Amino acid sequence: MTTSTGTDRAADTGGLLPPGVSLDFEQTVPRAIAHRRQIGEVFVADSVQRGEDDFHLSFQVPRAHSLWSDHPAGHHDPFASAEAARQAIFVLLHRHLGVPVGLPFSLQRITFRVTEPAAYRVRDGWPLQGYLHYRVADRRNRGSDVVGMVLRGEMEIGGRPAMELTAELAFMSQQDYDVFRAFQRAQKPVATAARTPHSPLDAARVGRRDPGNVVIGEAPGAAGPLLVPDPRHPALFDHEYDHMPGPAIAEGLRQAALDAACRAGALPSPRALAVGFEAAFLDFGEFEADLECTAEVGTATADGRVPVAVGLHQFGKAIVTGSVELLPEPGAPASPAHPHAHAKEF
Repeated sequence: MTTSTGTDRAADTGGLLPPGVSLDFEQTVPRAIAHRRQIGEVFVADSVQRGEDDFHLSFQVPRAHSLWSDHPAGHHDPFASAEAARQAIFVLLHRHLGVPVGLPFSLQRITFRVTEPAAYRVRDGWPLQGYLHYRVADRRNRGSDVVGMVLRGEMEIGGRPAMELTAELAFMSQQDYDVFRAFQRAQKPVATAARTPHSPLDAARVGRRDPGNVVIGEAPGAAGPLLVPDPRHPALFDHEYDHMPGPAIAEGLRQAALDAACRAGALPSPRALAVGFEAAFLDFGEFEADLECTAEVGTATADGRVPVAVGLHQFGKAIVTGSVELLPEPGAPASPAHPHAHAKEF
């Protein structure tokens, strides 16, 4: 733990930090404890533990990140800060709670809600950076081993409350994980599965500028868009996986929700902030077969948030269920009619 510079303090007052605690933005934590292979994909800068179940962390997302900066200027992407929060979980587990690097564990459920969208407004010259406060709300033990944990968190950006988070984790040994995955795959027709040819959606249709960041596509006969991220994507596939990674799933569900909301006329354009997200991960997504997204648009709330119930299905079963909340970006112009406006949503 080190003291932050005066310049950083001027931009981020650190109201979440208790007296006597300082966190800096001078360098990132070691990439291994953030579960990243590339140094440039590490967003957590510093951390400190206060008490047995109390943790504070700082984070910064690069201004020119290939994925998280790929949207029209005006506001930072809340999903970018959620990725920093995901990495922060790994850091507190490995650095402060003694969980060995390499021990398999899964994120069973994650929820975040943006409490103040204005905190994400771009400030000239400043990257997306701030502080996180996590508390261990629950632990489940088997003997001396921790097998489950619930974390509750708060995020601050620019001295303003920005996001509230909850994450539920499950842990197992490498041997148990290997047996579990082998059993799971044996119950699925992966050996005879085939991927359906698809056409990626236009980048503008899902609020992106770079076509390489589009992770969903259309296929004839599919009930909804297919999750089809490029496995060479430098951010979503930073290292090797034996299943579809969570960040790629989350981005696919966000894009499916955004496209469905625009087609239903619930959003004036794809210029929208994802201000809420919830996902329960019920099973692993296998690479060998189609992964179909579903998105059902609800009625906008009084503050303008558009709720969309989302899901991911494979082999006829739901493997992820959840929701996305979208808020039209303040000041964004309405776009021309969506190519499928008012058509039946996925």
